[in-house]
Amino acid sequence: MTLNAGLRWEPYRAPYDKEKRVLYFNQDWFDKGLRSTVYKNAPAGLLFPGDPGVPEGAGIGPNHTLRFAPRFGLAWDPRGDGKMVIRSAYGIFTDYPHFYQYGGYRDQPPWGSIVNYSNPPGGFGDPWLGYPGGNPLPLFLNANIPFPPSSGYNPVPMDFKMPYSNQWNLSIQRQIGTDWLVAGNYIGSSLIHFMVASEANPAVYIPGGSCVINGTTFSPCSSTSNTSQRRQLSLKNPGQGTYYAQIDLANDGGTRNYNALWLQVQRRRAKGISVQANYTLAHCIDTLGEIPQFQVANGVAAERRKANRGSCDQDRRQNFNLSTVYETPQFANRTIKLLGAGWKISGIVRILSGPEMTVLSGFDTSQTGIVSDRRADQVLPDPYVPNKTVDQYLNPAAFARPANGAYGNLGRNNILGPGSVRIDMGLTRAFRIREGQSVEFRAEAFNVPNHLNPGTPNLTLSNSTFGRILTADDPRIMQMALKYVF
Repeated sequence: MTLNAGLRWEPYRAPYDKEKRVLYFNQDWFDKGLRSTVYKNAPAGLLFPGDPGVPEGAGIGPNHTLRFAPRFGLAWDPRGDGKMVIRSAYGIFTDYPHFYQYGGYRDQPPWGSIVNYSNPPGGFGDPWLGYPGGNPLPLFLNANIPFPPSSGYNPVPMDFKMPYSNQWNLSIQRQIGTDWLVAGNYIGSSLIHFMVASEANPAVYIPGGSCVINGTTFSPCSSTSNTSQRRQLSLKNPGQGTYYAQIDLANDGGTRNYNALWLQVQRRRAKGISVQANYTLAHCIDTLGEIPQFQVANGVAAERRKANRGSCDQDRRQNFNLSTVYETPQFANRTIKLLGAGWKISGIVRILSGPEMTVLSGFDTSQTGIVSDRRADQVLPDPYVPNKTVDQYLNPAAFARPANGAYGNLGRNNILGPGSVRIDMGLTRAFRIREGQSVEFRAEAFNVPNHLNPGTPNLTLSNSTFGRILTADDPRIMQMALKYVF
């Protein structure tokens, strides 16, 4: 038996921008009317390094001086003959912010700006007609720089926690005969505190055919044309709230869990034949998926975390792979050896279950202005047509548009899409010309049976092609090549 243990200490210093391009938003600051002294025109609730309450040198996330990562491993040969081994391991692995994720910082005031100005009265000819302060461009950074109305922000909380993962595994390997090896593996992981984004300034649905909002009459009370006026901050404080559109606040409450059974069979090369095969039965569940880039329009409703927890975007429940290589022998007959020896025939088979899909309504029925949470209602138990084809995979009658002011009842990634079957083959041989020189012939065929592997269907209920599959993976592709090696 072998036991390994280790302990890593990974101190972490939060990324710091010497230009102090970091901002923080706090609802309590907004309610109290706290204003920045660094940028004097910043709306209430936005504070920057140098403002009271913001530590000098504050960065993206907190500093960590004690980030311990213990790891343990065990290997045991129960029979002592070297033909069977049981292995197990556990470890904690820490992470840090990935700079690409914070691309939204470049677009927010005061360093950059995305101005949402819907239906400008001057049209394209005079887009800034009636806009408070006129054309906000170009921007010159100074303490008195203006902050445009209806701007989007990507703040990070000062108490933001860095992510870490627990990983564990258990495997049993057994040699059979002299050439075969079989293994059964369990793999698990749990990711804690990975970053998601919560919308901190959603629009509020106001029922009614007509109502007055901040002195202006709207009919109906809630529509996509008055989203800005109905945002929470605008309703609380119209004077300051008008400067905010979407506020996608970084949230460290995301989690991800992965569990898998992984079976393997391997035949080492013997008599010209080698075989490798594996089958994985797995499930990955997370909170709305990891954000590839932290920017405006990625936020979700914080109170709908349960509805936004589902299968990972990359989840594939079943995955089978088989690869083989056969090399023809060195024949005794010179002519047969010249023509038939040394050829390698390879084949790869991959059978993959489909992705998990989310059906969208195509409408902002919740009237919150949250782009990423516009799902449909499922009204029939079976979402598929009786005989699924590429012409109609999902049943339109199984879904409906939610009522105004309501979210759809569908969760995230809970409808299975079509799987795929792929068979690839290759034929190669190297012809030796002289010492250190050879010509290699290679012929390859991908998707040998020309099997149709359909893509995902259209998932937007309001679209005329909803439920239809309009894409597919590659058809059969064949190629040949000669390579001179010297």
